[in-house]
Amino acid sequence: MFNAEMVTRAMAPEEPTEEEMRDADALGPGDYEIYSENVNLMLQEGKEVMTKMGISSMLHSGDTLVAVYTARGDLVSAVLGTYLHSVTGQVPIKFVRERFADDPSVGVSEGDIYYCNEALYGGIHNPDQFAFMPVFADGELLAWVVSGAHQSETGGSEPGGEVTQAHTRHDEGMKLTPIKIGERYRLKNDLLLMMENFISRAPRMQVTDVKARVAACDRVRIRLQELAARRGSSLVRGLFRRMIQQTSAGVRARIESWPDGVYRHNVFMDTTGHEDGLLRASVAVTVRAGRLTLDFDGTSPEHEGSYNAFTNVIRGHCAVNLYQFPFHDFPISSGMFDHIDINVPHGSFFDADPEAAISCSPLVGAMVFPLLGVALSKAMYPTEQRDLVCGFTASSASAVMVAGTNQHGVRVTDFMGYPLNAYGLAARSDRDGIDVWGFPHGPWGKAPDVEDIESEFPLLHVYQKQQRDTCGYGRYRGGVGAAVGYAVYRTSHLAFTSSQKESRFPAHNGLFGGYSMTVVPGIRVLGADLLELMAQGEPNLPTDDYALAGGDSALGGEIIVEHQTRGIRILREGEVLAASTQGSGGYGDVLERDPEAVVADLRADLISAWTAREVFAVVHDPETLLVDEPATARLRDEHRARRLANARPYGEFIEEWERRRPPEAVLKYFGEWPSARPNRVVVRI
Repeated sequence: MFNAEMVTRAMAPEEPTEEEMRDADALGPGDYEIYSENVNLMLQEGKEVMTKMGISSMLHSGDTLVAVYTARGDLVSAVLGTYLHSVTGQVPIKFVRERFADDPSVGVSEGDIYYCNEALYGGIHNPDQFAFMPVFADGELLAWVVSGAHQSETGGSEPGGEVTQAHTRHDEGMKLTPIKIGERYRLKNDLLLMMENFISRAPRMQVTDVKARVAACDRVRIRLQELAARRGSSLVRGLFRRMIQQTSAGVRARIESWPDGVYRHNVFMDTTGHEDGLLRASVAVTVRAGRLTLDFDGTSPEHEGSYNAFTNVIRGHCAVNLYQFPFHDFPISSGMFDHIDINVPHGSFFDADPEAAISCSPLVGAMVFPLLGVALSKAMYPTEQRDLVCGFTASSASAVMVAGTNQHGVRVTDFMGYPLNAYGLAARSDRDGIDVWGFPHGPWGKAPDVEDIESEFPLLHVYQKQQRDTCGYGRYRGGVGAAVGYAVYRTSHLAFTSSQKESRFPAHNGLFGGYSMTVVPGIRVLGADLLELMAQGEPNLPTDDYALAGGDSALGGEIIVEHQTRGIRILREGEVLAASTQGSGGYGDVLERDPEAVVADLRADLISAWTAREVFAVVHDPETLLVDEPATARLRDEHRARRLANARPYGEFIEEWERRRPPEAVLKYFGEWPSARPNRVVVRI
């Protein structure tokens, strides 16, 4: 198997060959501008082919990638989808080149089709499946094309791919190392049948989406061969090298514009997937002489639960932040990593043993988003990039997976895509965050329509709206999340699981005095009489999580409020499940927020009257919602005076703070306190 060192080496850019450099120098005026865009259009066409042919919800919701790589496996460009797969997609290519290119039993030839979903070989977790093909021109290997998408079933011990109760890799279902599934442009039906057998909960999805991925690769392969035939292989090689060079040069110049220094941040999650417990993720971002180092030392050790990751998972999540914020204006190529070093300590839950369960690794990797969001903002703030300073997002939703037989008699297992595409985005230095913004892993995500979900799955939407008071507060508030409630409908029962990295302690921080966002519990109502009440025309039905959890409606049944991470549960027809999302952090002091902006949020039901008064210290008329400016000024003066009365010199505060220690039960998986070094042996059978 690959190990962390091999994966790190495979993700690093290769040194350019003399031929590549010569071909790049030979590009004529306008060649780069015209044909780089031409390549991106090829990739967009491939993505459209995959989206139109595929059927799984995450493929349609945007958790996808179509990308082209050099003959030696370096990323040239990608159309997304998600940035995650763009940087990890080169690992299986380099593995095939290293292990199989000279192996006569496998080899690499024109018309070959490869496939994999094993996270140890570059993926994020085994629901992410990839097809990849070599591209030949005049008998010479010219490029590789990769297409990938998240697929919501793996044949694991729980339906849905993200096996929350997994203890080891052996609970998680199909894990394909890179294998050849086709030759001479023909798929092997025996291997398709093997995959269908693995994915017996959703066999139609598996076979259809494999073919969709392969068709996407093949379309891009055809277009690249047409370009090589029209302009020559040397232009294609030179173009690829120039695209990588453009990113490399731009990233170095950008890093050089930041003040040298070390910028640190810590965030926490409150579950291992099996049990509640505090885990820490740490980063030290070093900027020095045009080079960026991301060091995750200080992160808690691996554990027996399902919330572990591998180094490539963390590198992929770093790319999500780096490509979207500080380096958003450069081509998406491996040139970014010419000037970035990433250290992920082995034995931490960021880089666990190969036997660890990692199917929920995106929740672990998403810890990188607020880590880098805050740490990089400190480096970017005093530069021309101040308008890009943003705490990013906590990437927090209940990620509900349902499995059963739908109203059409078809077996289905799939993610509910809307909650995953409805997080709030954090506030910036000059504006509020974006409400119900999207899916941070893939900024081109699409939240499916209610009608699409209700036609495919035996579910009825009880409510779907923005969720009040889920944002982080500050001079500029973070974006709010969404309240989503489903009822089982037109089937006797439905299984579900849900995964979340926080439900008690927020993983996202505000910036420069801004508050963190609110955590959201898991809610379900058993024995509910919703369908009967709807048939009777009952007007007082729950319209958000507050009414559902508080019993402030006519809905009967047993209300269960719990952590959002839940193993498999069964819901009967008419029972209700909340699948709500969180917002993101605020920016700056709450007492500096414009009172008119506060009451505007109150009118829009984005915050409560309690929040307006107790957090923002804004006094308003409850009938007219007009600001009482003198009373607001007095209340804010009282808040400031209370702060001063409670203030202490930093040295005095930190001396007491460093003596404090959370309860031992909370620290079971944390590691040694406060270093988070491993303090026990993890045994997996």
